[in-house]
Amino acid sequence: MIDTAFQTLEKKDAWTLHLQEVFQALEIPPGTLADNVSASVAMYCRQFHSQGVQRADLVLLIARAFCAVNDRAAAERVLCSLKPHDRHVTRWLEILSELHHFPSLLPYFSLGVIRPADWAGAQLDRMWTLDFSRLVLSDAEKHEMMLYRTIRAIVEHMYVFWDASGGEGVLGLKGLSTFNVEGDSKSKQTLTQADDLLDYIADLLKQQKEPHGWRAVPSLMNLDL
Repeated sequence: MIDTAFQTLEKKDAWTLHLQEVFQALEIPPGTLADNVSASVAMYCRQFHSQGVQRADLVLLIARAFCAVNDRAAAERVLCSLKPHDRHVTRWLEILSELHHFPSLLPYFSLGVIRPADWAGAQLDRMWTLDFSRLVLSDAEKHEMMLYRTIRAIVEHMYVFWDASGGEGVLGLKGLSTFNVEGDSKSKQTLTQADDLLDYIADLLKQQKEPHGWRAVPSLMNLDL
């Protein structure tokens, strides 16, 4: 029992120390609010990320925690330290404050695979970017069947973005050519064409119109063109 209690305390102290270092690197001034945010992030990580957490994930968690206590200035400072998040800080502040499906989206958010977008004529709260060039795939996932499964799993996390607008919105796609070449292959081997990916994702979105009660379907935009 004593050993277990000591191990729990030791892990807690490790998280606290690590977060203190991260806060210093982010130039977040010490104080009661910073201590409370650090404690809440440490508790979350111990509960849901017992095996550790990537730096980008941790920084985004800190930004969300500051949004939760309405310290937008600190959250903005944190977001400005991340790329490509620093290009859409205002939208990220809104997303981190309001989005209830954040935990499942965290890995894609932190890598920049899924991020908000702005485009002339599009309502900002309805347009998102799915950037395949930022997606890290294992060798096993670089085969066509597994690739489509991976894409489907990512897109399924995004359906909630358009529920409030009844399916109206835009999904911008980047890095569609990422999957045209095998990782370290000397000879180019096409896995799937950009048009095939567009058709596949468009079909996934159409299938959600009835289940989600959408009156429309998000439009697709190839941002590589």
